[in-house]
Amino acid sequence: MFFIGIFGIQDKDKYIGNCSNIECPSCGRLSMYEIHKVYRYFHIFFIPLFRWNVRYFVKTPCCGRLYELDPFVGREFEKNPGTEINRENLRQVNLPFRYCVNCKTEVPAEFSYCPYCGGKL
Repeated sequence: MFFIGIFGIQDKDKYIGNCSNIECPSCGRLSMYEIHKVYRYFHIFFIPLFRWNVRYFVKTPCCGRLYELDPFVGREFEKNPGTEINRENLRQVNLPFRYCVNCKTEVPAEFSYCPYCGGKL
């Protein structure tokens, strides 16, 4: 947060909703998508005036993968939560860690097996 006197710049992560009964693109399990909108905005007296760098992200709770959603589909989903999200609309975001599907913990990306439960990643 950047704050000088009565104005500032802040980042916002807004939960939009979820999309159920989807096959996960990475692990193949029946799961759901959690859709988030992330943006930066300028405010005066904590009243947002304008925003930029708007991006939509999809997270799968089964394996913890993060995908960037096509902005057009993200805006449509925001207006109508019944909008269908296809695999073609997702682009995987590579993070420096992975999630263990067995014990749901963060594991560094270079590991092949989970150090907590011993499960294969």
